[in-house]
Amino acid sequence: MERLDKQHRYPWPIIELAVNWYQRENMTYRGVAERLLQHGVDVSHKTVFEWVQKFGEVVSKKAKKRSTRSAYSIEEAYVKVNGDWKYMYGAVDKSGNILNAVFRDRRNLASAKAFLKRAVDAN
Repeated sequence: MERLDKQHRYPWPIIELAVNWYQRENMTYRGVAERLLQHGVDVSHKTVFEWVQKFGEVVSKKAKKRSTRSAYSIEEAYVKVNGDWKYMYGAVDKSGNILNAVFRDRRNLASAKAFLKRAVDAN
């Protein structure tokens, strides 16, 4: 299977997260870029636009294909963001939508779970 994020600066989990935020939360491209910047990912709104155009259909199909989960789960990925390696923790609900994500310099699952639990409770 060919990698979807081939020849892209950012890894697939970040691209998928940005496209999910745009599609599911009805945010603008600039809003998605600002939210990513709050998490330490510096990306332009033009890049978010290109991701949505290129990967929007793939991300929405992937969200529909995911198996049902109990309540929510936490996914962890080690990704390179702007030249720095970061731990990305994402809360995924039972329908496969990413509720929220947090990026950390160090691996600290306890603080990530606490942060993401608040995000799940808010939704």
